[in-house]
Amino acid sequence: MAIKRAKSSFVAYIGGVPRIVHEGDLIDETDPVVKGRESLFGDIADHVAGTRPPVEQATARPGERRSVRPGPGRGGRRREEG
Repeated sequence: MAIKRAKSSFVAYIGGVPRIVHEGDLIDETDPVVKGRESLFGDIADHVAGTRPPVEQATARPGERRSVRPGPGRGGRRREEG
């Protein structure tokens, strides 16, 4: 008995009755909504294993130097032409 995770939202008709599955729903692989629609589900282990994008660190660690210059129109000083 394995748990599957819906990759996207969809509607399936099971015995003539509509069933809504939302992205991220966890469903047992023996559930009738999975049969014939295996491509719409992924293994929960793959999801939990860390497929999230890395989070950017907002502040510098102690001793870490950062050099960030403001771009044009972002508070930088403008030269006057003339």
